Amino acid sequence: IFSHLEPQDLLHLSRTSKPLRVILLDRSAALSVWKRARRNLENFPGIVDGLSEPRYASLLFDTYCQVRRCVLFS
Repeated sequence: IFSHLEPQDLLHLSRTSKPLRVILLDRSAALSVWKRARRNLENFPGIVDGLSEPRYASLLFDTYCQVRRCVLFS
């Protein structure tokens, strides 16, 4: 089922329960799941070196600031 989802869906699922979070954020097992999810999107930019797949998805899809003490401009 996970292989048919997009990265944003995996992010949402990882926040619904602790068991899903453990599965989806496990470094070894989840890596292929996140890569497959990324391939489900057209024109999705490649991952940036040094970021995990879940962190990269969070950077692209979350609406909150990723940096400490950031100021949001409106």
